[in-house]
Amino acid sequence: MYWCTIDVRTRRFLSGEDERSGGELELYKALGIEVGDVVAFVGAGGKSSAILQIADELLRTGLPVLVAPTTKMFLGEAERVGSILISEDMEKLSVDVAEALANGGAVVAGSAMLSKKRIRGVEPAWMPSLAPERGVTLVEADGARRRPVKGTAEHEPLLPEGTMLVVAVGGLRGLGQPVDEEHVHRPEVFSKITGVGPGHTIEAPAFARALLAGLRNAPENARRAALLVDVEPGPRMARASVVARELWRDGVRDVILSSLPEESPGRVWVL
Repeated sequence: MYWCTIDVRTRRFLSGEDERSGGELELYKALGIEVGDVVAFVGAGGKSSAILQIADELLRTGLPVLVAPTTKMFLGEAERVGSILISEDMEKLSVDVAEALANGGAVVAGSAMLSKKRIRGVEPAWMPSLAPERGVTLVEADGARRRPVKGTAEHEPLLPEGTMLVVAVGGLRGLGQPVDEEHVHRPEVFSKITGVGPGHTIEAPAFARALLAGLRNAPENARRAALLVDVEPGPRMARASVVARELWRDGVRDVILSSLPEESPGRVWVL
């Protein structure tokens, strides 16, 4: 195992080197996001923060960016991305998105405005019609009610058609905490998935199993990655490396660490 420290605030790159094993690069590069990708973020603890940071990074490259949740998104977060397009008609929304992204920029697409200043997401089947071919589509594909860890229910995540990369997100602040409503979204489901009962401590193997549950419905040809957030140098980073080893054992080779959502933009480490 090796560490590659990547401080996204510097925005400096080493030309001619492998960007995944050396140099300083941004979160979207650490995750291997490419032009044309539809990227679904699942799990808990920092999905929205990751999407906002990646959207900002991609905008700096000139790529069009579509943010299209399949669940819900807070209006305040959507406004930080760019224009907001709402329609219950897929064809109309597709035309509106294409026109808005014709010259670059970023937009958020939703199907309706909900109470509490939230946007209702789009149907997963709509994504092939909405996603820009020469841009990147970022999808928040499940919810966690701001908890750092979640138990992924059978009906989750709502992965859109054409998903090319699934990123399972988990908040390290939940590691070492008890299985309860304060730290876990759907603790009863978490217990079923991990075998760790209510009130018991969340250790690395259970944390990893919870993340893997978010990847279980990933398309066979889709890439898989894990993003561990709330990481900082010291004991928490060491504990993150233990989680990473658990994920590697189950075939998730791309594990990224970030100081999101505490720092914006967040620092990134590649394992």
